[in-house]
Amino acid sequence: ELLMHNGFISIEFSANLAVIKTRPGYASSLAYDIDSKEFDEILGTIAGDDTIMCVVKTSEQAPGVVQKLGGILSRGK
Repeated sequence: ELLMHNGFISIEFSANLAVIKTRPGYASSLAYDIDSKEFDEILGTIAGDDTIMCVVKTSEQAPGVVQKLGGILSRGK
């Protein structure tokens, strides 16, 4: 099942931390969807109103995480 979120804006990495930007009010539900998928590479998320911090186990796993999150972070217009 691919989850579509109209609220996704961008994702950027710094080592093993991803910062995901969303439209206001979307971060919490998007973080919930990421956590509920239980990806082995992702230790967890912390969400504010329009930003999510996503902790990845290793920085080497970052490219794979972006691919895995593709279905969740797709911009459904």
